[in-house]
Amino acid sequence: MPRGTDIRSEERLIPIIRANLAQKLADQGFRVKEIASALNVTPAAVTQYLNKKRGAGASDVSNVDEMVDPLVEKLTRRIRSGLGGLETVELLEAVRQVMIMNTGRSVGKIQQTHQVEPRRRESLELLRKRLRLELSAAEKYLELANRTGDDYTKLLLRMIASDSIRHGDVVSQIISWLEAGNESSFELPRHELLESMLSIEDSANEESLRKTIDVAHPVARILLEWIDTDEAKHGKMVTRILGLSKKRGS
Repeated sequence: MPRGTDIRSEERLIPIIRANLAQKLADQGFRVKEIASALNVTPAAVTQYLNKKRGAGASDVSNVDEMVDPLVEKLTRRIRSGLGGLETVELLEAVRQVMIMNTGRSVGKIQQTHQVEPRRRESLELLRKRLRLELSAAEKYLELANRTGDDYTKLLLRMIASDSIRHGDVVSQIISWLEAGNESSFELPRHELLESMLSIEDSANEESLRKTIDVAHPVARILLEWIDTDEAKHGKMVTRILGLSKKRGS
């Protein structure tokens, strides 16, 4: 491994991963401006990545492709559908996973993908199948949205597609965790912050938009119902997290 490549340093790994993403997106035919927008960098930076003037050394770090390829799939969908680019948290998570897989685990854990216990192997197979289904659904909903002239219906279909993509992101991340053999430790926001967030969700749930807003368009009513359903879901999830926080503090 070259002296300049430090797999324990986020600062050194971030440009390596960005360069890898830029090259893979360029290989798929995306233009420099599209890649720059997707990676939240300047076109000049993308040119440097492609010319290997920045971020060189991916071949000297193990498991980069394993973390980058799922991101490339996400970015490809997002560029084509206009759903946004790479989020900072996604980039940092990829960096963290590469660091873990290169430095932080016992030798056996990284090599257990094909030797894991049957139940875990079955879980991975089911998750990969679900990931394919979510991505396929997202593509079909976006295609339907592009064919639809009604603005409300177009919005509804794009929202469903966006949900499928988010579901795929969650499933993809859990696959990465299982394959890398991550422990089940976790961090939670402060108890006071969770209480304040729950109060906000409770306020949003006090009045149903679907029942109180008078709008004639039937799909618009579905969209309002969607908001009501999401608010109820958010409240439930925050309550669950708050329960974990209380249990940990007891």
